[in-house]
Amino acid sequence: LFIRTDPSAGRLFTESNATAGLISEIILQSLVLQLVYILNRHSAVLRQKHMPKTNNHQIIEDALAYISKNLSSELSLERMSDEFKFSPIYFHKLFKASTGRTLHQYVEEQRIQRSIELLTSTDMTLTQIAYECGFSSQSYFSYAFKKKTKCTPREYARSVLLKYEK
Repeated sequence: LFIRTDPSAGRLFTESNATAGLISEIILQSLVLQLVYILNRHSAVLRQKHMPKTNNHQIIEDALAYISKNLSSELSLERMSDEFKFSPIYFHKLFKASTGRTLHQYVEEQRIQRSIELLTSTDMTLTQIAYECGFSSQSYFSYAFKKKTKCTPREYARSVLLKYEK
């Protein structure tokens, strides 16, 4: 199929007039779809700019307080989004935009912080601390703790004890 344009008429010419109409219709449809796509993206940007930030800020503040009070509970994205009446996708975007971390990252950081407090101020076992802080097992607690602090929970407790003894 050979297509050329006639500069004086501004039309497409092909080997057959039937295919010329079909090609013109396809080009027109693709331009309309492109316009719809651009308008949709533009309206999403405008909606995002006009969202009330104070309401979102309060929602995240409430979520952080809820996490702090319920560290030993299940704090999955599904559970949190149900608690705050949002879809999981929207809650994830809102939480990450506000805190700079995913919900999972934030919850794990808070659990590690709480475990450090318990390691240094109580004589609880690692298993007790793991469950008190909401970890599913003592082995996962040790793994997450070492990943975050670069030492095991026992090594950390010993290092703190040595600092106080000196």
